[in-house]
Amino acid sequence: MRLLLTGGAGYIGSHTCVELMQRGHEVVILDDFSTSGPQVLDRIAAIVGRRPSLERGSVCDPIFLERVFARTKYDAVFHFAGKKSVMESVQDPLRYYTSNVLGTVMVLEAMRKSKVKTFVFSSSATVYGSPKTVPADETQLVQPANPYGQTKATVEQILEALFTSDSEWRIACLRYFNPVGA
Repeated sequence: MRLLLTGGAGYIGSHTCVELMQRGHEVVILDDFSTSGPQVLDRIAAIVGRRPSLERGSVCDPIFLERVFARTKYDAVFHFAGKKSVMESVQDPLRYYTSNVLGTVMVLEAMRKSKVKTFVFSSSATVYGSPKTVPADETQLVQPANPYGQTKATVEQILEALFTSDSEWRIACLRYFNPVGA
């Protein structure tokens, strides 16, 4: 499959890239390198034996996204791009809503226009806020306690509405707890 990984040079994205490439998929990383660097592609190449393709730019730029989807036909998009610090989200919530919510909507719109309807969303267990039981599972209430968690919960609601409006979409939301270590 030909896969687009937004934020693919980040921690979770780069590890996912390695796994997907080792399984024979063609991977294109879309990243603005705001929290990573191009040397990540060298590290991926050292592990896998080949370098993923790169589209350098922002998920918040609809013209850039239109070009990315016009150049290549993708089978699916894995969406890892976004801001990730709970503390920073409390200090600058508008930056988080712009990056995490608006950026996701821009990606989804570009996908819709290109008729790509398979989407894996990198969400977070922060959507649970303070769960009643630990470990938390999907039966817990979604009650985010900070702007970061709110952005992830908002995107999940958008994805649910999108699927309700068009059941051809194939969507998965992954709610990570502490993704640490290779």
